[in-house]
Amino acid sequence: MAAPQQNTVSTAIDADDINIWINRFKDTLNKPEVITKPTTGPNSWSASLLEFFNPIETCLVTCCCPCVTFSKTHHRLRKDPNLEGFSPVNTTCLGFWLSGCICLPVVFQLIQKSEIRGRYNIQGDFPIDCLKAWCCMCCDIIQADKEVAHQIAQGNLPVTHEMKPAEGMAYQPAGHQ
Repeated sequence: MAAPQQNTVSTAIDADDINIWINRFKDTLNKPEVITKPTTGPNSWSASLLEFFNPIETCLVTCCCPCVTFSKTHHRLRKDPNLEGFSPVNTTCLGFWLSGCICLPVVFQLIQKSEIRGRYNIQGDFPIDCLKAWCCMCCDIIQADKEVAHQIAQGNLPVTHEMKPAEGMAYQPAGHQ
């Protein structure tokens, strides 16, 4: 008798992603400075807001379905910089898409853009982020996606998990060796 096959179908809804977004929204509401504080770092965006046509595939996908590119950027930042395990239909994509029904995808973008500015020390501030997100959402999403991809290519990998000691390594207080 053959061994039972494992179910390899993944669901679009990920409880971890739901919790990540709930916590990010709570942080934004409880501490608005999380997204409103300016970043005065030495770096600027690697791609201009108006460089959205290159690559054309990203431009077309983002113009037709911005939630896919937005969730791809989220996946690079929070899960895997090489997009391992990425599926175009996922919790972040669905949340972004549903927020469009009540005109709130800009909030998702402001939170993510602020994280990118802070993480990579890129100059910018909240009023400019708001203007870009409200007036040219697709261009803003593409700029963010290209920036994260550029930073990863430069070796600036996002920190997605707490550092854990390597197996077999443990802290031994003095006198217990």
